[in-house]
Amino acid sequence: MNTAAITQEIERLAQRGLRLLPCAVQGKRPLLDNWPTLASSDLVTIQGWEAEHPGCNWGVATGPASGVFVLDVDGKAGRASLAALEAECGPLPVTLKSVTGRQDGGEHRWFKYPADREVRGRVGKLGTGLDIRGAGGLVIVPPSVHKSGRPYQWDAPQYPIADAPNWLLERLSDTTAKPHKTPAERSILPVGQRNDGLTRYAGALRRKGADLHELERRLLEANTRRCQPPLEDDEVLGIAASVVRYPVGGPDPLELAWQASQSEAYSSNEARFLGLCRHLQKCRANQDIALPLKRIGELMDLHWTRISDFRKAAVKRGVLDPTDQYVAHRRAGRYRFIETASHEKPTTLTRSSPLTKPLTTGLVRKSHSENLHSENGVGAGGRIAAFPHCPRCRSYALYRRNNTGNYECQTCGLLEIEESVARRLP
Repeated sequence: MNTAAITQEIERLAQRGLRLLPCAVQGKRPLLDNWPTLASSDLVTIQGWEAEHPGCNWGVATGPASGVFVLDVDGKAGRASLAALEAECGPLPVTLKSVTGRQDGGEHRWFKYPADREVRGRVGKLGTGLDIRGAGGLVIVPPSVHKSGRPYQWDAPQYPIADAPNWLLERLSDTTAKPHKTPAERSILPVGQRNDGLTRYAGALRRKGADLHELERRLLEANTRRCQPPLEDDEVLGIAASVVRYPVGGPDPLELAWQASQSEAYSSNEARFLGLCRHLQKCRANQDIALPLKRIGELMDLHWTRISDFRKAAVKRGVLDPTDQYVAHRRAGRYRFIETASHEKPTTLTRSSPLTKPLTTGLVRKSHSENLHSENGVGAGGRIAAFPHCPRCRSYALYRRNNTGNYECQTCGLLEIEESVARRLP
């Protein structure tokens, strides 16, 4: 679509009263500070953003100001949940619908925001793969481009935005209503999560000392019990063979992210939590991150309920985007960290400002002052990287190869990274 057509499409949305904002190219990250307030339907303002951010994606701030909320149907699991919901409660009305660029299919169904009640963002409340973008939420709209390279598109754009049925509003207003899942179903790995889930499980087993035989046995059991549908046995055995290459007690992404955040100074515990999330996303580039409350609380020396408060605030601000249903009995969930311009910029500690508190929870047991003054860690201008990272993708997910003593990057696969290169600051 050419620039003129894109401009015309965005202006048409603004004329419908939808409050728009520019987002990252092929992404969802807002390009405005305080975007829930600054999103606008003013054509002059939107044209200014378009000139400032050419080629950007566009989002709509959902909620009462735009007069809409959106049902987000994600992939095969979302379509199955929606079919079950409609079979139980009745069909949804015909309304404006946009198709996302997900490889497994996704759609946004648009509804008028009700005048008599609040509709908040909900993840998985109606079922697996069904999310609500309500007050304080954001959805990407056509003609934006998905990270897969496929464009968002309108499906029958002539349809008006319909009123939501009463049963849907009652479900969203009922704070006690939750998807009906047995304890066994809470740990099910659907299509799109099976490989990642089994790889995480295998990594945890390997860090505790599991050999190839045990990895194969435990993964085959988990595949039968948790994966829906199960993977082929050869694929599961391939995961075991890949993970067993890593040394026992090898790098834990959460530990690596914590170590990296400790080389930076923050003004508050909440800012440090966001720094931890940022580094964890770097360790798991283009993948979801898990945020277990208890483990993070132990790392930060805070009660897990404080970590829960930080996480809820980050979700509300759009910094953390939930990608899966929150599992209450595990106090954990899966998210994507979204970098915004409003984040506090941490200060990288240098020789003049070392941290001396020993790191007792991570893989590295030396104090930060020892790390920061390491001879191999000295970079240009006396500044050094406290922890090794990949010079290609900047990931901290490295492990040391026993035969050479150099590092290998688990994120991009770069081999034989020398210590001096891994600790060099740009």
